[in-house]
Amino acid sequence: MNPYFIDDAQVVSFSGGRTSGFMLWHIVQAHGGTLPDNVKVVFANTGLEHPATLQFVQDVSDNITPVIWVEYINDDGKNSFREVNHSTASRNGEPMEAIIAKRNYLPNPVSRFCTAETKIRPIAKYIKATTGWDTWTDLIGLRADEPRRVHRLKADGKRDIVCPMYHAGHTLKDVLDFWASMPFDLDLPYKDNSYGNCVGCFLKSTPKILRILAEEPAQADFWVRMEEKTNQPFRRDRAPYKQLLDMATSQQGFDFTEDDLFECNCTD
Repeated sequence: MNPYFIDDAQVVSFSGGRTSGFMLWHIVQAHGGTLPDNVKVVFANTGLEHPATLQFVQDVSDNITPVIWVEYINDDGKNSFREVNHSTASRNGEPMEAIIAKRNYLPNPVSRFCTAETKIRPIAKYIKATTGWDTWTDLIGLRADEPRRVHRLKADGKRDIVCPMYHAGHTLKDVLDFWASMPFDLDLPYKDNSYGNCVGCFLKSTPKILRILAEEPAQADFWVRMEEKTNQPFRRDRAPYKQLLDMATSQQGFDFTEDDLFECNCTD
């Protein structure tokens, strides 16, 4: 049985990355080139993705299958969402700032509420509001060479999750070979996947953050502003973002050990 073929109500959580796009293409092909009504494709924008990611989402929507864009908003104190598109999508972290203001503290390695609040819940609210579905299966772009992430996500038990790429045996090499053959691709700066998902994410390693801020210093703006506004750090085990920015732009050489934390539920 084709793991990309879907019978019941399912939602493709499209992250805006190559792996997720690869999965989506195979789902579309498994259904003869057109998705049935029981499959919805949704991208949740945090406002902190790189412009190249947003362009890739639009390219996928134009060339593979339409993608619905949603964002978190704090609507009179109630968790809610708004539907946007490539032109109207936030680009300065507005959805993330809204949930930080509501909670009055920053997401951090101990309390990683950002993914649930700005991605998982807005997508769920959109589906319930527009389809009337009470239950569905979430299709997540995790590969066969990511078994730890697959098992950890399934063990969570909070959602009904299927990872078609894992069951199909598709790996990162398959993903890269596929996009090399396509007429468009995710064009992140310097071909560096460190820019994927939220560009300045606090879960990324210090070397990755320093490299990003050295190349695009403006990527620090949101993170510096949130730390100063709340008088809190995103991480207590390393320097605040303002200091990281100063370090990155001082043209010094650094040799840090990679210190990526456990992955959140954002995928490639």
